[in-house]
Amino acid sequence: MNKLINPQRAFLFQGVGADYRDCLGMFEKERLDILKQYCSIVKDETGLDLLAYLFQSREMECDGLFYDWIAIYTCDYMVYQDYVDAGIRPAMMVGYSMGLITAMACGQSITFLDGLRMLRTIYEYPKGYADECGMGVIVGKTYDEVCDLIAKGTKENDVFIASENNESCLVLSGVKSSIEQVLRIAEQEGAIKATVINTPYGFHSPYAARGIKAFIDLVDETFIRDGETPIVSVFTQTVIQNASDLRDELIKNMASPMNWKAAIQQIGDWGVESFVEVSLADSLTKISRMINLNYKFLTYKKFLRLQSTQ
Repeated sequence: MNKLINPQRAFLFQGVGADYRDCLGMFEKERLDILKQYCSIVKDETGLDLLAYLFQSREMECDGLFYDWIAIYTCDYMVYQDYVDAGIRPAMMVGYSMGLITAMACGQSITFLDGLRMLRTIYEYPKGYADECGMGVIVGKTYDEVCDLIAKGTKENDVFIASENNESCLVLSGVKSSIEQVLRIAEQEGAIKATVINTPYGFHSPYAARGIKAFIDLVDETFIRDGETPIVSVFTQTVIQNASDLRDELIKNMASPMNWKAAIQQIGDWGVESFVEVSLADSLTKISRMINLNYKFLTYKKFLRLQSTQ
């Protein structure tokens, strides 16, 4: 029996923040050839030499943060196709932050090129405010405890909770200096981890609404189709699939706080307890496994191991 086949699985799509350059060793020659083809598409559309960045980045002077965004999107788009080609198809999908764009591209709501254009616009529109904004993560404190830390360490409306990943992992967003202050207090009060996220932006907070018109204009100009597979909103924990709702979700995805924990719990309440991480990493599996220890997760590394034994 093929251990990889299970029709009731939810696909999880990685957001930005990972560095895939050290993960490419898992690609065999055939997959590397496909990656090169996508890198050619990326170069034609954006001018970015993604192939050189992935394999020769130490010799390049480039905007590494944006290259990482595009690398995640491109590689995860390929990973999704690998799963589908192996007969693993999603019952539903959920995107972590910018993972929504990858999910929509994989679900044929937008084209691969549309996703590239969205990522570029998202990267550029908040730049006028970038120096003062940032994000961070605290592990080992509950939602209420983090709220207390924010109240203790900052002025009102300086720092917001951007995502409740699980019971004891929360993401902060807002004024960079204030976030750093909250992280210092969290460490002093026994947090397991309190660290800055590598981004100059305050996504999933009101700060990301400044300059957002450029992105809204792009979304309005983009032809968005009904999705092939339903997407679970990390904001409302409802299923969305038609083009109008997906368009609204893209806008909401910039400045609204996420609740990843609630979204994963809702999927489990619907009877879907198996999850597939569409990523070269396993960060979503790590944070989601803590939500319910009975849930099952398939990572790409495990997928390749199982596939080699078929």
